[in-house]
Amino acid sequence: MLTAAGPAPRVAVVGAAGWAGSRHARAFAAAGAKVAVLVEKDERGVALAQKFGAQLMPTTAELNPEHLDLVVVALPTTVQPDICADLLNRGFRVLTEKPVAADAEGAAVLAAASGVNERLMVGYTLHQHPAAAQVTQWIRGKNVIAVSVRSVAHKQNVNSWRADPKEGGVAVVNGIHAIELVSSWFDGDPKVLATSASSSLYGSPVPEHVVSTLEFPEGVVFTLQSYWSPWQEPQGLNQGDWSLTIDVLASEGRMSWTNDSLRVWERDGGHYEKTFEPSDLFLRQAEAALKFCAGGTPPVTFAQALRATQIADAVLAAATPSAETTLPVASPQT
Repeated sequence: MLTAAGPAPRVAVVGAAGWAGSRHARAFAAAGAKVAVLVEKDERGVALAQKFGAQLMPTTAELNPEHLDLVVVALPTTVQPDICADLLNRGFRVLTEKPVAADAEGAAVLAAASGVNERLMVGYTLHQHPAAAQVTQWIRGKNVIAVSVRSVAHKQNVNSWRADPKEGGVAVVNGIHAIELVSSWFDGDPKVLATSASSSLYGSPVPEHVVSTLEFPEGVVFTLQSYWSPWQEPQGLNQGDWSLTIDVLASEGRMSWTNDSLRVWERDGGHYEKTFEPSDLFLRQAEAALKFCAGGTPPVTFAQALRATQIADAVLAAATPSAETTLPVASPQT
């Protein structure tokens, strides 16, 4: 929550009536911001606009950077880059839903946008969970052997934009959270050793279950299992609809992060466990974004997000027998 005196930051939410957009709007209001504008092209945003006393606009063309401190973009991944690039070129600070684009090719328009490295924050919410900083700190100085991730998002159906092959399927929509976080721990371009993809759970035209094994240059093996599930698990992130386990094996010990619990086994026999109160990751992200829109550094930059997208490209390419599995990662933006 904001505590400093002064006017509340003014926020616009693009795609406000969607699953993520509505959560963003509520989170920013709870964090003390003024949700000033909602951008929706149909009547779905009317009730939400009335709730927040916000102005409802059909497009981003009418947004004025002098009247807003931050624009949040929560749209299908293939649509976001062009809109974010336009907003950046017009001088806005922008928080965009992850991933930064459906693929690296789609991110090119953003790479050329004005201020992309300073005024764009990419919404990878795992960084906002209190366990993330502890895992990141524990890994430093350790001889990490392997990282295993299981990321499961509950969905009754795989339809609408998620069923669009251009969106990339579950590895891009959900698994990329883990791809981005794990890749932030290790240097160099990972090699994709193998990927298996299936659409047997729902029968949609996109990969619904993906298992991939990668290896970073320093020898760390990263195994990712990501899938959409018709069954909701008893515990999870994002109000229970996302179950996540990240297991880190090092020569000095092991750490396992499962949703809101963290367990550590040290090589000398020590063992401890910590349980966190359930986190509203959208609220935590909104609080971080308000610091960003006041001039702070984005928790996840464009360069960091682009690297995750390039890795996801390679993961999906490896599911094709003739695919090239060596990952070409662009040089960081300066």
